[in-house]
Amino acid sequence: MKRLYAGVIGAMAAFSAVCYGQNAPESPQDYLRGVELSAQGGSPWYQVPLPEAVYQQSAWADLRDIRVFNQQGESLPFALETTVPPAPAPQTAPLTLYKLESQPLQQKDEEGNRAVLLKTPEGVEIRLASQRDETLSGTWLIPLGEGEAGSALKQLRFSWPRQREGWQARVDIYSSEGLRHWQPEISDAPLMDLTSGDNRLLLDKLDFDAGLALSGAKYLLVIVKNASAPLDFTAVSGEWQTAHLQPARIALPAQGEKTAEDTAVYRWARPQPLDALTLRPAQENAVMPVEIEYRSDEKAPWRPLARTVIYRLPDSPAVSVPLQGEPIAAVRVKAINQRLGDTLVEVTGERDEKTLIFNAQGNGPFLLAWGNGAATPQTLALQALIPAKANKAASLDALPYAQTGKQVELGGEARLTAKDPAAQRNQLQTWLIWGVLVAGAAGLLLLAWRLWREVNAGKAV
Repeated sequence: MKRLYAGVIGAMAAFSAVCYGQNAPESPQDYLRGVELSAQGGSPWYQVPLPEAVYQQSAWADLRDIRVFNQQGESLPFALETTVPPAPAPQTAPLTLYKLESQPLQQKDEEGNRAVLLKTPEGVEIRLASQRDETLSGTWLIPLGEGEAGSALKQLRFSWPRQREGWQARVDIYSSEGLRHWQPEISDAPLMDLTSGDNRLLLDKLDFDAGLALSGAKYLLVIVKNASAPLDFTAVSGEWQTAHLQPARIALPAQGEKTAEDTAVYRWARPQPLDALTLRPAQENAVMPVEIEYRSDEKAPWRPLARTVIYRLPDSPAVSVPLQGEPIAAVRVKAINQRLGDTLVEVTGERDEKTLIFNAQGNGPFLLAWGNGAATPQTLALQALIPAKANKAASLDALPYAQTGKQVELGGEARLTAKDPAAQRNQLQTWLIWGVLVAGAAGLLLLAWRLWREVNAGKAV
């Protein structure tokens, strides 16, 4: 019995030691593999887009098992941000100006506001209400056309003949979709061209604060008020900015397997939270109606995703099916009234690319590590990693890039199925409880056997 008690006490001691050991700091060997990061310069923060291997080999779809270590093996604070490509340079193009004739109207509306009638040289009339008694020095109409999808007019720049005495005025700008209803865009903005000796003060630009989307506005009305001298615009140009709202995407090709003459199943190594799925036939000049299904893991039932037509034609992009970031382990593609042939449809998953921003403490080279089933989330918000008071230029554009180096093997494949410390403690505790119960049962059996022997020995005497 003494040995039994000693075994139980030893097991409890081992349990305590394991629990204590789980509180030890993480090390690179707790992760599947990693890649070296070289950070040149003395910046406190660096950024690096996550390599494709991180998405493919991470134990968690949400990338919680990402860490950055310095040369001393210390874990460093970091943030993850969705990668957004920089906006392209603004495009400038000339616009056409039409001078309008203005004629004040005597009647007022029900609210007592005055109105002015504007006429183009072609006879188009525009009636515009004015709430203030102001002198109109000139009015111009600027057609914008259809514009480009996703573009916005950010600025107008005017040209005029230079005058010896100079001039200044205030400008209102209205926008309209069909020359009937006008919306104010800019009010009381200054324009001026002043001279003092050899110095010139020129203000010839008007900015739209939030950008004027060309999808709605097709005309601009420029009203110059209270000009200090007669003027006439000779030209105007517009500056457009294309908005990049879509984040950069990382392409993750799927491995296909033909399961029937018209059906193939495509898988990723681990479920991926995809934002889009692109498909295209392998054969040139092919048009193929398909039915697409998906499932979140290998044991889940197939669910319908889309019924569409995919192409592989000159100047025709691959068909993209939008998704909502739901984890997808496999997709099944079935050709409708066709055979797949010997070469399968190309299927690629896309997910928003992530950029890692880390604090470069200690010595380099640094190590980006991933692949640990026992990892818990450690990501900080970018505003917490880079406080505004410490660095006002906290945008990604202002941070230097770290360079990726060779990939290194760390803890091996077993780290992908490792359990978090709490789960390990619960599992070990369960084992110990069962061990104590089994040991207790064995002790009772041993005690019963000894009593049986003693009784039998008494009978023999």
